[in-house]
Amino acid sequence: MSLLVLGLNHRTAALDLRERLTIEKEQLAPSLELLSQYVEHGVIVSTCNRLEIYTYDRQAPDLLQKIGDFLTASSGVAGTDLEEHLYQMEGEECARHLFRVAAGLDSMVVGERQVLGQLRSAFSTASLEGHARGPLSRLFHQALRTGRRVHRETAISSHSRSVSQAAVQLARGILGDLTQSQALVIGAGDAGRLVAQSLADAGIRRATVVNRTHWRAEQLAQELGGVAAPFEDLAAELAEADVVISSSGSPGYLLELDLVREAMKSRPERPLLIVDIAVPRDVDPQVADLEGVQLYDIDSLQLVAETDAAALQQAIAAAQLIVDEETSRFADWWYTLDAVPLAASIRRNAEEIRRTELAKTWRKLADNWPPENSEEGREQLAEQLDAMTSAIIKKLLHHPTVYLKELKDPVQQDLVRQIFNLDGLAPGKSGRTSNRRPPSRN
Repeated sequence: MSLLVLGLNHRTAALDLRERLTIEKEQLAPSLELLSQYVEHGVIVSTCNRLEIYTYDRQAPDLLQKIGDFLTASSGVAGTDLEEHLYQMEGEECARHLFRVAAGLDSMVVGERQVLGQLRSAFSTASLEGHARGPLSRLFHQALRTGRRVHRETAISSHSRSVSQAAVQLARGILGDLTQSQALVIGAGDAGRLVAQSLADAGIRRATVVNRTHWRAEQLAQELGGVAAPFEDLAAELAEADVVISSSGSPGYLLELDLVREAMKSRPERPLLIVDIAVPRDVDPQVADLEGVQLYDIDSLQLVAETDAAALQQAIAAAQLIVDEETSRFADWWYTLDAVPLAASIRRNAEEIRRTELAKTWRKLADNWPPENSEEGREQLAEQLDAMTSAIIKKLLHHPTVYLKELKDPVQQDLVRQIFNLDGLAPGKSGRTSNRRPPSRN
């Protein structure tokens, strides 16, 4: 069987490629349906810094090719343009990678917690749509537990920031004291909320929230003591802001070149800082060429994220120990899924039952053995009973054994274990099987 992750992230692919492969939350269910045409089971993890496909297939002769074909079909990006940017891991290493992602150890901002919620959402959608069963369900449940353990048992979160917090830190590093600045927050989703909260913590003088759905902007502004503006007033608000942090994730540019150019004409002496943390980007990259504009995208935040790397080392080491422990635990379970030891366990269990029942039967026969019958005759009968019952067991279990050796689905294997009551019989163990022959009468 094969458990596989194929993906790319901020280390292997530039932003312009990542945004072409991004799958928005609204498109996740249709994308999973498309994925099901290529593989039997799958979970899609799409965040601002990664796209990863986790899949499991019972046979999987060309699983890697199937996932590559799905990526091309869903994004329109040719496979030849993707190959050098993709990474792949199987089995135990696939589990280790996902556990590191859940712990925040593979994030641009090491230790951030937001990715744990993103994994939970991705798994929940895949489960509700019927695409995450068997090993994938086990894998993601354990990954979520691993992430919670890391944040509960280590100090990694206290040293880290979210991408949104890093964006505000970047703004403070460039503008200095934000207490005299006006901020424009574009987007009122989870990232926008974190941006607004971080700006409030930084003491921003005035924060305006703009969102396509105005009531969401009003709600966020009210919670954080800011103001909301209609989306139609975006140009006017742009002209007034000192710093813009955008995180809407709109499929197209919200801040186009002409819009920003016009805004800058009304403020020739005031520079404008724009931090675009959306993927796909909210801001046309050509905006960076305008005089007076400083534009940073999400990849620029790696510089901010790396400034506290030294302080994180002890927490990272502790988190990695937890990841290693959970990976070993998953591997122990994974390697018990081989159908051969399962078939052997069934045979051993059946053999133990056969010998126990044969011994009971022989004791009854022996108690009533006619005195005139010879000892040799009793031995012959014991051998015949032993051979006959062994033959029955072999014939009864022949077809199930052949079937099990072809069975690669852990869900069905778990069902077989329950049917044959093997939960207490560990693979590779012999139970209480005795090699003694039926007792003879003295």
